[in-house]
Amino acid sequence: MIDFRRFFLALLQVALSLAGLLAAIGPASAQSPWQEPGLRDIRPEGWLLETLQTQREGLTGHPEALSYPYNTCLWAGEIPRMGTHGKDWWRYEQTAYYTDGLLRLGYLLDDKAFIEKGEAGIRYTLDHPWENGRLGSRKVEYTWPFAVFFRAVKAAYDISPSPATLEALRRHYHSIPLEMLIRRRNILSLEGMLWTAQQTGDKALVARADSAFRLRKSLLEGVNTSRDDWVTPEFLLGEAPYKMHGVTMSEILKLPLLLYVATGNPWYRHLAVTSLDRLFEEDGLPDGLFTSAEWLQGRGIRHSHETCNAVDMSWTLGYFLEILKDPRYADRLEKIVFNAGAGSVTRDFKALQYYSSVNQFLATGTSNHNKDNYCSTWMAYRPTHQTECCAGNIHRLYPNYAARLWLRGEGEAVAALYGPSRFRYSDALTFVEETAYPYGEEVVFRVEAPKGKHAARLTLRIPAWCSEASLSVNGKDAGIALSAGSFVSLDRSWRSGDRIVLRLPMPVVRQTAFGGGIWFERGPLVYSYAIPAQYQKDTTRYANMNGKYPADDEAFSCWDIRPSGPWNFAVAADAEATVVAGQPGLAPDVAGVAGGPGRPAVLPGSARASCLRIPVRPIAWDFDKGPAGELLTPDLPACPAPTGPEQYIDLVPYGETTLRLTVFPVLSE
Repeated sequence: MIDFRRFFLALLQVALSLAGLLAAIGPASAQSPWQEPGLRDIRPEGWLLETLQTQREGLTGHPEALSYPYNTCLWAGEIPRMGTHGKDWWRYEQTAYYTDGLLRLGYLLDDKAFIEKGEAGIRYTLDHPWENGRLGSRKVEYTWPFAVFFRAVKAAYDISPSPATLEALRRHYHSIPLEMLIRRRNILSLEGMLWTAQQTGDKALVARADSAFRLRKSLLEGVNTSRDDWVTPEFLLGEAPYKMHGVTMSEILKLPLLLYVATGNPWYRHLAVTSLDRLFEEDGLPDGLFTSAEWLQGRGIRHSHETCNAVDMSWTLGYFLEILKDPRYADRLEKIVFNAGAGSVTRDFKALQYYSSVNQFLATGTSNHNKDNYCSTWMAYRPTHQTECCAGNIHRLYPNYAARLWLRGEGEAVAALYGPSRFRYSDALTFVEETAYPYGEEVVFRVEAPKGKHAARLTLRIPAWCSEASLSVNGKDAGIALSAGSFVSLDRSWRSGDRIVLRLPMPVVRQTAFGGGIWFERGPLVYSYAIPAQYQKDTTRYANMNGKYPADDEAFSCWDIRPSGPWNFAVAADAEATVVAGQPGLAPDVAGVAGGPGRPAVLPGSARASCLRIPVRPIAWDFDKGPAGELLTPDLPACPAPTGPEQYIDLVPYGETTLRLTVFPVLSE
């Protein structure tokens, strides 16, 4: 008998090939996006350099602390299975995350060992294709792991462009049958497929990607689907809330935007923008990310988010920034990295959480208050975790931020995100950015033009939270209107010694949380009370860890972190916060922050001493408890009454905390 579904798919494949030919004379593509420069053109400095160096000395440089599968050959061979834990594709997805972060960090720091280790996996993978051109382990038909690994391949290609790499990628993406491409997270192969089409001019790849995404729902009719199959245009435009796996949403929302660039179809732009806005409207949290444990949970502040999403969503937002040239995406990206991302990993980059919360009063081997893996290790700061994806993904957080500090346009240098750095615009022009941002309000750009005057447009971002920005060039007002939430450009010939000063005053803003509660922001930073904490090394061998443990648990410890002082505070509805400057270079004088295990006493960036001071009152508020008496972070109490006199506490940047109270209950009248 004829398999009509397979017959239909075969006909559709032919139609797509014909459509590829027609696409060559189709509509003009979208406005040309800004482009990421090669990583060798960006050099981090100041606090950002110190952060990346700390990452190198921490987990990124010590895969043995991460344990399996990071202590293997990575993608430079076949990764052996350890025991029965996990599906075969897991170890390739997880090590693909790590390889991407490792390689980008190597390029940014010019670390030859990191570069060689990352590039070795790329060489092996490109040299060992399947007979049909597919790339990746022959034990894994699922193409999602290579969709992650593609990002490392792209980073290496940007440094050393190679026609052989493009041909290998082109063959890989043509090897994926349509019936496989539309399934699960295989659809995320479209990211690399569309980039390859752009580099090679292969219009057939664009046509295949367009049809796979647009027709996904209809092509899956009659097929047993899983959660990752459900995200279709119809799902995104439907009325039902986005109850979906968080990482799938983080990854997939970039696809319609990439298709907008490839096809010029404005419907894709509408789909991308409205879907992203709706995700944050339904599930957004004060620290810039959204709830995802592991599924989207709504906006309740007790819900956590998966650390993977801090990285994956900031990567997706980078595409929104480059393509739509809208500063709000840069604002959101910064907020995620500086708060949700930074707060999920210790400052010495030696331990991380899988789940992280805006309010977390404990971080122990049994303190996970989320339904998924309830009362387990998933909220502890550890080098190793039961499921390893976040332990691999965290290595991409800061390198990806650094990679998009600067973007290129036609005759244009774009300071898209802010951080101390050097950007080589050309051999004849370099912009040096000197700033403590986000811990300070001033961003200074110095020009180096060793060959004489050099014409270029310098584009700067005025964040939406800044209504009183000022801009000067060589000591004189630039004479440009500076509107909050906009990009402004200086189009001129630059010479060595030119100095541009952008001031971004950061007002303190009191915000009201969904369902009640108050938190405080200043610029891109959310502020938290760093709960005084006692750190104990947790040497328990938890059954859910499947035998994984850091090779040297003295240097890379699993932590049991519990309060050593009060945390049960509330604020008045009209509470105000004031900025308090501390001793430069030192953490605020808050017990349990400076010098605790995993928390260095001296913090990079002198402006990090600034904190906010607020009036609070103690209230009756106790831990929740699990079925075996496990202590858990509680939800906000409604309208609590004070139990003691007013006192003042200092709030520090969210990213500097482990135990934290970020959203405060509001006192009853």
